[in-house]
Amino acid sequence: MVARLGALLSRLSTRVVPDPFVLALLLTALVFLMAAAHGEATPADLAMGWFEGFASTPLLAFALQMCLVLVTGHAFATSPAVQRAVRRLAQRDLSPGAAAALVALVSCVSAVIHWGLGAIVGAFVAREMGRHARRQGRKLHYPLLGGAAYAGLAVWHGGLSGSAPLKVAEEGHFAAAAVGVIPVGETLLGPLNLVVTGTLCLLIPLLFYLMAPTDEAAFVEADLGSAATETSTGARAAAETLPARLGQTPWLGRVFGGAGFATAVASWATGRLSLDLNLVNLLFLCLGLAFQGSVARYAAAVAEGARGAGAIIVQFPFYFGVLGVMKAGGMVAWFSRGLVSFASATTFPVLVFLSAGLVNLFVPSGGGQWAVQGEIVLEAGRALGVDPAVTVMAFSYGDAWTNMLQPFWALPLLGIMGLRARDIVGYTGVTCLAMGVVVPALLLLLS
Repeated sequence: MVARLGALLSRLSTRVVPDPFVLALLLTALVFLMAAAHGEATPADLAMGWFEGFASTPLLAFALQMCLVLVTGHAFATSPAVQRAVRRLAQRDLSPGAAAALVALVSCVSAVIHWGLGAIVGAFVAREMGRHARRQGRKLHYPLLGGAAYAGLAVWHGGLSGSAPLKVAEEGHFAAAAVGVIPVGETLLGPLNLVVTGTLCLLIPLLFYLMAPTDEAAFVEADLGSAATETSTGARAAAETLPARLGQTPWLGRVFGGAGFATAVASWATGRLSLDLNLVNLLFLCLGLAFQGSVARYAAAVAEGARGAGAIIVQFPFYFGVLGVMKAGGMVAWFSRGLVSFASATTFPVLVFLSAGLVNLFVPSGGGQWAVQGEIVLEAGRALGVDPAVTVMAFSYGDAWTNMLQPFWALPLLGIMGLRARDIVGYTGVTCLAMGVVVPALLLLLS
């Protein structure tokens, strides 16, 4: 049944899902029309709201943080040690279902550690599995592997790089004035998140195992290109000058990367630094530098990651413009208040989850979305007596939930695997349906 549902949604998505940039433009037009019909602002005000969102300095700074998460995760994922581990993991003679489940598990666990890592490592494992199967004359369902590789973005917001939980742990965040600083011990490391995220990390691989087709005629392969997987390190300088040797020597990156990582961890342990997005980026920058070794290799890995982030970079301002239109037209507050107006303390977390998932379809940026929606849901939750940490995590799960329908963050993965968004959305749609049942049930039981 699950396999048939995945196949059905996959056939549907190949017909109706547009390319991500086209989707961004269509959503821009749709939200503008919806905001105009809502009637709280004139078209001129909505146009100004779009521009203010497009050019928002705080949101553009956040976009740079997100791109750094992706690029530093890519540089770490393409280091020789990680690539050797990827190849060893991928060179297993697994059934199509077991292969998809393993890719999903790797993606989910990696995304809990660091969402940029999860967005990349799963794609490399899936691609290597496809190459290994082709060499052996076996068939795997490549789009299903692509969907499994993207599944980590369903759990990322409950992981160590989750935007909203890390933001509310900062002293200067608006939540500090409303409900006080919320430490990660109450959000990311709290019992609710450990149960919800842990459950999803087990459930999602099981779903992809069950979605594997049993009919060999249904298997889909892809042109996987050459067997090279490691990041190009660039040509060595012809002249063995001192600068060239410094760029190629492995000890420089290891020493500076290791020292930077140790210093950052020590500063966090002694309370001099807080666990936020900037610290996460610094830690993975240092790890990537240490694992890549030579500075030249690390620079090449960053350049490759930046190419993968190119489509995301150009689309970010458009989604910030959408957020500006929604804010100018009162739509975010309308969505959120409409869902929570009839809430009780028991049902409020579920409604926050639903509202976050809905808004994420229009603005696929957890931090940008939280900047507008967070204050509304925290104030409403406080009025109902709901634990602020529960509100933050319910929002986080909702934001990650509809990533399975919104392919924005799949762009680097699609480039690595040579797939299109419409190839994977049918399979991730099954994940979205399952999360839409399981997460609200856990919120009702545990919050």
